Amino acid sequence: MLAASVMVLACNAGEPLWGLVNVSVACMRAEPRHGAELVSQAIMGTPMKLIESAGSGWWRVQSPDGYDAYMIDNSLVVCDSVRHAAWKSSPRVVVTSPSQTVVMSRDGVGIVTDVVNGCILECGFIGSGGMCSVTLPDGRVGAIARDCVMPMEQWACQSYDPDLILSMARSMMGTPYLWGGMSTKSLDCSGFVRVCYWANGRLLPRDASPQSHSGKEVSVQDLRPADLLFFGNSATGRINHVAISTGGDGFIHCSGRVMDGSLDPASPCYMRLDFVKAVRPETGTYGSKAMIQVSDHPWYF
Repeated sequence: MLAASVMVLACNAGEPLWGLVNVSVACMRAEPRHGAELVSQAIMGTPMKLIESAGSGWWRVQSPDGYDAYMIDNSLVVCDSVRHAAWKSSPRVVVTSPSQTVVMSRDGVGIVTDVVNGCILECGFIGSGGMCSVTLPDGRVGAIARDCVMPMEQWACQSYDPDLILSMARSMMGTPYLWGGMSTKSLDCSGFVRVCYWANGRLLPRDASPQSHSGKEVSVQDLRPADLLFFGNSATGRINHVAISTGGDGFIHCSGRVMDGSLDPASPCYMRLDFVKAVRPETGTYGSKAMIQVSDHPWYF
C-alpha cells in the first residue's frame, strides 16, 4: 500500500486512485467521522474511486453507481490504475450464498473473514474437494465452500431472472431495517432492492427516487414479479419508499424488517402507504439512469 503522502500527491496530480473494499460490509458516511450519518454501505470487493483524502484516515469515495460519501481507510485497500486493471482481469468468484458465510483459513482451523451475498473475491483455484481457494483484497488467503460462490464472469452475465430476485428477497424475511444499510446483515428499503437485484448480477441506483427512473412505468394491472413499486406522496410524486412486486397485489419490502406487503386493503399484509407508481427496470448503458448489468460496468470488467 502506498504511503498517505504519496497517495494524496498522486490524487492531486490527476492519477486515478482506487480502493477495493476489504471488509464484508463497509460503511459510507455523510461526513468524514464515525459519528456522521450512515448514508450507504459497500461490500467486500466493491471497487471505489478515491476522490480525495479527507484527513484523519478518511477518504471521499465514489461507488460504482456514482454515490459520493466518506469511508475510513481501514475498510479499503488503496491501489493505482495498474492494480485495478489487474483485479478486473483476474479470476474472481462472487459469493452467492443468501446467508452470511465465512472464508476459512487454508488449514480449516480458523476463520479469515465473514462474507455476505455479492462479495467479490479473487480466486486461486476451484478444487475438487468442495472448497475454493480465494484471496482477499489485502492479500489474506483462505478457502470458501464451492457451493457458496460462482465464477465472476458467469455471475455477471446472468439472464434476467425474476424468480432469483424474489428468492433472494424471501431469504431475507425478518432481516432488520437499518438506515443506509445495504447488505444481507441489515438494510433500508432501497438497499433491500439493490441487494436482491445484485444477486442477479445487476446494479440499480442506490436510493428509491433514482430507482423509480430505472425503467418504464407500468400499470398496477400489468404488474409482474420483480417489478418495483414506489410509495410516497401521490400528489407531488415524491418517492420515499420502494418494494419488490411478487405479482398481483403482493410485494416484499423492508420497513422495520423485511416483510410481505399488499396493495389490497382487504389483505392482512396491507399497509397504509401512498402508492405513486410501478416501474419495470430496464438494462441500460454505464452512466445512464437504467439498471446496469455488471458485465457491462467498466469498474468491474
